[in-house]
Amino acid sequence: MNAPIFPDATLDLGEKGCGQLVMEIMFAMREMTPGQTLLVTAYDPAAAGDIAAWCRMTGNTLMQTISNAPAKQFLLKKGQ
Repeated sequence: MNAPIFPDATLDLGEKGCGQLVMEIMFAMREMTPGQTLLVTAYDPAAAGDIAAWCRMTGNTLMQTISNAPAKQFLLKKGQ
């Protein structure tokens, strides 16, 4: 059994796609300090790849992906 997740903030992106999805994550992460976590919920099938690529490019960490069909959740950790 997985331990419960207690993120510092949550963001429900609904059906938003790549461009808008990434922009909303970026704006949410700007408000956070390094080490804090953001739990993102998204329904876009391409969200997993988009979020993973964004994390690599920005120095943030994709800590966990949780599949709760039809949504997926992504636990992100703010980098430096």
